[in-house]
Amino acid sequence: MCIVCVRVTGLVTASCADGRLEPEVAFCNFRFLRGVGLALAYASSGAFCVAIRLYIVIALVVLATALYVAAEYRLRHARDHAHSTSGGGHVTCTERR
Repeated sequence: MCIVCVRVTGLVTASCADGRLEPEVAFCNFRFLRGVGLALAYASSGAFCVAIRLYIVIALVVLATALYVAAEYRLRHARDHAHSTSGGGHVTCTERR
């Protein structure tokens, strides 16, 4: 559990490196959602058998991975769009003439 927390803390810190997101806000959201997840896991521990809980966890991992890929795609697309509209310092064929 400790290794996972260190990795997630590193990801939260890296997401704040560009200055658009305050680190306090990011860590507050992280701690809140972690608490909600732990409370839900505790509340549902007696309600579901292990097989059902495994299916739920697998579904959540797939959903989280899909959302992560979508977020990375949107960020990369926005960054490439901003880079292409600003010129990016590259000389095109029409600028050479």
